Amino acid sequence: MNRTPLQPTFRTENRPAEPVSRCRQPADIFEALFQSIQGGESHARPTLELTPGSPFLPFLEIGYALRACVEKPARHDYLLERLRPHLSVMIGTLPASILPMGMLPKLAPLPGFRPLEAISDDEVHDWLILEGGLIYGEMQRFELENYFDAIKPFLSPGGVMVDLGSGLGKVVMTAALSLPFTRCVGIELMNYRHRLAQERLIKLLTLTRQGLESLPRPLTLDTPLLLPSGLQASGSHLLELGSRIAFVESDMFKFDVRGASLVFLYSTCFGPLMDAISNKLARELQEGALVTTTTYPIKHPAFRLLQSHAPGTLSWTSVMIYQRVGPPMDEPASEARYLHQPDIAAWEARVRAELAG
Repeated sequence: MNRTPLQPTFRTENRPAEPVSRCRQPADIFEALFQSIQGGESHARPTLELTPGSPFLPFLEIGYALRACVEKPARHDYLLERLRPHLSVMIGTLPASILPMGMLPKLAPLPGFRPLEAISDDEVHDWLILEGGLIYGEMQRFELENYFDAIKPFLSPGGVMVDLGSGLGKVVMTAALSLPFTRCVGIELMNYRHRLAQERLIKLLTLTRQGLESLPRPLTLDTPLLLPSGLQASGSHLLELGSRIAFVESDMFKFDVRGASLVFLYSTCFGPLMDAISNKLARELQEGALVTTTTYPIKHPAFRLLQSHAPGTLSWTSVMIYQRVGPPMDEPASEARYLHQPDIAAWEARVRAELAG
């Protein structure tokens, strides 16, 4: 396996894309499929359901307590007092969920919801970590094209790709189209995102069937097929597309990644989780498996850095490619590796300005 591939020339923007009116060749099918999975970053984000059986009830309770302090100026000092000890795990100036366009419903709290005074610092800390992981973002099409150009020299044909935090499924479906993975699996905690990914997959498979039916010459399982990545495959790549893609609604920490040859992490909002994620991957992945992260590096002895791409090259943020090395590791690395502490005075000034606006 080539360990020092030449750096590809990366794209800097999406190329113009004309709608595909008719599929005359497999390349037309691929283009129609890629176009169908774009635009997820602008999807409507529903609020969380406030029902007694909701799995997010503990999250909602703490979110309501924090938001109550945002809404009352007399409580702003207390809000800062409670958030100040946890800046190292907070994404942004204030948690997005407690702001007007956040994911908390605009309904009265359920009976029994506690005020912030009755909620411990440990609970606030854990809530902020979870809240950061719920923020949604995705790469643009040209960035994913760059990503798969960068990763493909390290991959062998076949294998299993897993996206932890797969959102609307764009990376998973792009991977299944671009490279000859045996299977591509997306793991997503949020029900509505999982549901939208399933809907997108149905649309993708419908377009695939329609495209295959419109080809002048039928594609067979053994027909040579050139993939968008430039790699060679056979007609089974498109004919069996549905069996190669799966979406699972689950917490990433509860999904076992043993057997994965590539784990993708869009980890820009996972900073506070990176210790736990890297320990999980070190524990479960086989030697030789690949892991890629964005923004946050993996600082764990079980992973060797293969490539690092600075912000503005492969993507708008940094992208790192790692390989699992060494024997199985059951014990977590002992040190905390991702703690950071923003300037407290600057943070307080930003919060007060935001709350005053």
